[in-house]
Amino acid sequence: MQIIFTRHARQRMKQRKVTEEQIQETLLNPDEIETGDNGGDMAIRRYGGREVRVVYNEPEEDVYIILTVIKPRVRRR
Repeated sequence: MQIIFTRHARQRMKQRKVTEEQIQETLLNPDEIETGDNGGDMAIRRYGGREVRVVYNEPEEDVYIILTVIKPRVRRR
């Protein structure tokens, strides 16, 4: 597996305290996969009470370009 991080993704990882290991685990074993707004896919994995969402493109098999790491949406009741 090859993972390529954009500069923007690195910035978001730092802001949100998400590690490369969490990114890899999220891609390999997501709880959910959704289609992102800009055509990429979004892998979602829960770590206890925290959720990591990774938006990526996969231009070829086992090559992932990480576009961003986003905050989960807050669900209001």
